[in-house]
Amino acid sequence: MKEKLLSRHYVKIFTILTPCLLTVLASCQQVSHSVKKQNDQSHVTPLMVGLKCVLPKILKESSGLCYTNGNLWTFGDSGNPNEIFKIDSSTGTILQTVEIENFPNVDWEDMTADSSYIYIGDFGNNHGNRRDLKIIRIKKTDLNVPGTLLKVQGEAIHISYADQTKFKRVKSTDYDCESLISIGQFLYLFTKDGIDLKTRCYRISNLPGTYQVSPISSFDTKGKITAAAFNPVTKEIALLGYMNKKVGSFIWFLNGYQNDDFFGGRNTRTTIGSAKDWQTEGLDYISANRLFMSCETSKSQRASLYFVQRN
Repeated sequence: MKEKLLSRHYVKIFTILTPCLLTVLASCQQVSHSVKKQNDQSHVTPLMVGLKCVLPKILKESSGLCYTNGNLWTFGDSGNPNEIFKIDSSTGTILQTVEIENFPNVDWEDMTADSSYIYIGDFGNNHGNRRDLKIIRIKKTDLNVPGTLLKVQGEAIHISYADQTKFKRVKSTDYDCESLISIGQFLYLFTKDGIDLKTRCYRISNLPGTYQVSPISSFDTKGKITAAAFNPVTKEIALLGYMNKKVGSFIWFLNGYQNDDFFGGRNTRTTIGSAKDWQTEGLDYISANRLFMSCETSKSQRASLYFVQRN
């Protein structure tokens, strides 16, 4: 299937199969590690977003993407089966279904990979009252088995936030998380702060165990972060998100940082959509300048897979 370019202005026609173009604007920020000061400079950043395919109904809540070893994986979030799906990126066809037998899908939100494992972030926490946050890791060797349906066992990396002291169910919280990347021996989480629209970054070992973690940095993303991706070639980090009521979808690109001070370099925000109810949830790099992005089904959109091209 040929890739379709998006509309210049309206997300509501993203699923139309007529070639068209989306022009996006960016604001560039040079920030300190403490995020106390931020200087904005608006400019145009070349970025093209286009429709790849509409996803099947079982993936109507595609919440995370992982591209590894030439394969694209995704899954549904809370209320969906405890399964991940390998899909054809051109058609959306499911090529393989993998059930994680020993862990339910409480609220799976993002996934990432290293050379040996795929990691699933079961840390969705919309109401701030969960005490069973975890990351599930799966051996890649367990996935290298022919067949359209596999059953595997996972291992748990249990997490609690050292800075969270209240667990009463609330309407909105700063302790929700939907974003996960892997770098070296560590996993990094970026929170989806529903109250202050910032994000905090937590670092955790990629080994099974029980960990209490504190934020290593924070950043005023001016929106809710719903996915993260790391480019191992350029070291660029991309953070996907949207504003309240799922409008104004955007991507932050983080570059020029030192070690894991991810917000201490050049941080560029690119708006990719402004129409109503575009629930962008999954993101991963497939090459140095190209990403895949997914959205969930909403009132105005069908769950779909997109490409994001960096120039």
